[in-house]
Amino acid sequence: MKLAMLKKTGTRRRSDDPLEAQLVRLSRQNAALRKEIARLEAYRALAYRDPLTGLWNRRYFDERLAEEISRSERAGSGRRFSVMVIDINDFKLINDGNGHQAGDAVLQWVAGFLTTHLRTHDVPCRTGGDEFMVLLPDLPAEDCGRILDRLRDQLRGANARRDIPVKLSFGTASWPEAGAGGERLIAQADEAMYADKRRQKTDQEADQNTSDDQQRVLDAPPVAATPRRTRPRLGRAASVV
Repeated sequence: MKLAMLKKTGTRRRSDDPLEAQLVRLSRQNAALRKEIARLEAYRALAYRDPLTGLWNRRYFDERLAEEISRSERAGSGRRFSVMVIDINDFKLINDGNGHQAGDAVLQWVAGFLTTHLRTHDVPCRTGGDEFMVLLPDLPAEDCGRILDRLRDQLRGANARRDIPVKLSFGTASWPEAGAGGERLIAQADEAMYADKRRQKTDQEADQNTSDDQQRVLDAPPVAATPRRTRPRLGRAASVV
């Protein structure tokens, strides 16, 4: 019985220990803070995420771009980065010909394509109706061409498995070559994207003209062979005696 009383006394002493009570109180406060952080993260997702594609939106892109410029300016010319602008070619035709649900599906597909084929630390964002922008940390201007070539090759391969092919126009600009300021970077990348769009349209028209010429040759009626004229055979002249 004495042992039981000692155990009860020891248990009471531990529960009345101010350190233990403080730990319990801190644990409860931490649990409440975690709930509050989760709630704030949910609000942040609503503010910075595009609901259709799940990518970051224009607000997030602008904030990350400002941070990247500030970080690069502090680090000096040794730290570089690039910006990519992407636009879906003939997106209106997809919507008009196949319906807006098909257009939404294309937007979601492009988001998945970018997430899959860009580097893990790149920041793809949907910034407009059919426009996307990507922040490319630590990517200098001389490496942009390699990234674009790889994306175009992967797009061709992905389109081979699609009922509705998706064509994209790309443009890039790099810091510090494009000059200071985020607006200048975006404007230069946008200009390069439209140049790519014009080039693709010119190539498409040239291919169409070549195809039309070949079809006209195939559809043309066969040319009748001109009969060969034969000269009349002259008899041998009679000998004069």
